[in-house]
Amino acid sequence: MGPGIWIRIQHRFGPRMMEWFMAGHMILFGCILLLPTETFNQPAWSSFRDLFHSEQRLGWIMFFVGVLRIVGLIINGARKKVTPQIRQISAGVGCFIWAGITYGFTSSDVVSTWLAIYPLFAVGELVNIHRAAHDEGEIRNGTTR
Repeated sequence: MGPGIWIRIQHRFGPRMMEWFMAGHMILFGCILLLPTETFNQPAWSSFRDLFHSEQRLGWIMFFVGVLRIVGLIINGARKKVTPQIRQISAGVGCFIWAGITYGFTSSDVVSTWLAIYPLFAVGELVNIHRAAHDEGEIRNGTTR
């Protein structure tokens, strides 16, 4: 314990910054859906309305998955021996979620700015999976540089 934990977290934050951003975005996405506005009334959200019936349900799912990712990243950053499997699983779940959100918007037949955002988030999660897998390879086999 002690200052070593904070040094490890700071040292590991940079290469994992995109994972932190994705987790934060999930939390914020969930918070927006939990606001007392009627988001699902908009045409672009029609398939989400059909699937989840309630903005609250999707909002809480996104919020909790984002919080779990943050917790996983904190645990991973604080431990002396990193656990890239946590990062791989959370990025895989993130990829599935962002691909699902992309599919939901695509199903609405409404073209909007979502097209420039959520598909790239899904691809970004694939990059996160690759980076975590690379870290796991370095742990097993030593650094490759």
